[in-house]
Amino acid sequence: MRLTTLKLTRFERGMMQMVLARRAAISCGRLSAIENGDSAAQPDELQRIADALKVPLKTFYPDDAA
Repeated sequence: MRLTTLKLTRFERGMMQMVLARRAAISCGRLSAIENGDSAAQPDELQRIADALKVPLKTFYPDDAA
């Protein structure tokens, strides 16, 4: 299993994927694709995910990206 920052953050919060998907108002399939790196999140999706996880949006960007 590949641990992306998003997936690791969700695991750290003990949140099931379907709970995060519901809170972020996206489908479980879409969240899975984003978590596994198969699809890039749209900016609004990423903001909703960050809000649902209660983390800053910058959590999902590498340190060198600004």
